[in-house]
Amino acid sequence: MKIFEWSFKENFELKEELIIVLGTFETLHLGHYELIKLAKDLKNTYPQRKLAIMLFSNSYKNIINQEKKVLQTKTRLYTLFNLEFDYVFLVDVNKDKLSTSHTNFVNNLKLNNVKIVVCGPDFKFGFRKLGDIDYLKKYFDVYVASERKIQKQKISTSLIREFISEGKISAVNALMIEKYAFITNLEKLKFKFPNNLLKLKSGIYIVNCVISDLEYHGLIRIGNDMENEIDNEIYLFDLELIPSKYEEVFIELEDTIRFINFKHENLITDFDLEVTKKWFLK
Repeated sequence: MKIFEWSFKENFELKEELIIVLGTFETLHLGHYELIKLAKDLKNTYPQRKLAIMLFSNSYKNIINQEKKVLQTKTRLYTLFNLEFDYVFLVDVNKDKLSTSHTNFVNNLKLNNVKIVVCGPDFKFGFRKLGDIDYLKKYFDVYVASERKIQKQKISTSLIREFISEGKISAVNALMIEKYAFITNLEKLKFKFPNNLLKLKSGIYIVNCVISDLEYHGLIRIGNDMENEIDNEIYLFDLELIPSKYEEVFIELEDTIRFINFKHENLITDFDLEVTKKWFLK
């Protein structure tokens, strides 16, 4: 998978014709998977064409309202790699890029050999969102994926954001293409929760971790000490050596054990360890 940094101006000199999935994709949830499935079906119909996707490093709301991100760019890129995309058009959003006109946006898609566009029914683009599906249809073959709902509720990033804040990891994972995860650095067995991410509710969570390409299993504590940003720790059952300082770790959350509401609850207990062991053995 090749990643292009895109500001809606570049000519990447791609010889192959492209099928591109358009959206910001702050998260990658099951609603988005409807777009991806449609694009992959089109790829099977036109095997000579390459599969691309647009991805925003930050959303419009992150910039305008200074909201924290739901998922890191790197974890979303891992998911897109697993979904076998050929190209990612990665947009590092700023106010200049948000002022790009809908005509310039379309002209750059044409310049980069886009032939087929896949998007959702409410997709709009360009300055003041003047571009829409009807405008895209003037220049490309456009396929619109249907919305996906769970219990009559539209799957949305806002809903996932709400569940993360409440610590409802099983509910988050039920809506995502891949399980909720984040990347940080260990200082021995302590870590900072990424500053640019929406904070997960303080609690004890069952996790899988990858350190130096090896997978481990255990639990994490997201602490509630607001004055100590490294008040988070990890316990891994199958880890023989304590990682060196600043070792990068990929942490994938499986489920919630309990929440931390008071200072005396802010530690990993034998009960937490026993619950986690039983979870992995089930």
